[in-house]
Amino acid sequence: MSTPITESLVIRPASEQPTFDMNGKEVLVLNPCDGWHIGYVSFWNEKEYSGIYRWIGEEFEPRYFYVAWALLPDGLKIGDAFEAQGATPEEHDRYWAAREKPNGK
Repeated sequence: MSTPITESLVIRPASEQPTFDMNGKEVLVLNPCDGWHIGYVSFWNEKEYSGIYRWIGEEFEPRYFYVAWALLPDGLKIGDAFEAQGATPEEHDRYWAAREKPNGK
C-alpha cells in the first residue's frame, strides 16, 4: 500500500510574478468568482516573463482573472509514488470492453 505524501502550497498574490525556474510548471490560479484553475507558467526567455496560460493557450490575466496563484508539486513524481494504485492492463481491458459504445453497440 502506498503511503500518503505531504506537500505544501505557497499562495502568492497576483502581483507577484513567477520566476524563470518555474517556466513550464503547473500552477493553481484563484478566480474569486469561480474558484481554482490550472495554468502553466510561460517565459519568452530568461529575462522576459510571458504569463500564466491555460492549456489551450489563453492567458490568465493577473488582477482581471486571478487574484492569487500557487506552484503545484510535480505531478509526475507524485503519480510515480502512487503507480500501484492504478488498474492492471487486464482490468483496463475489461473496464473499457464493458462500457457502452457511443453508437450503442
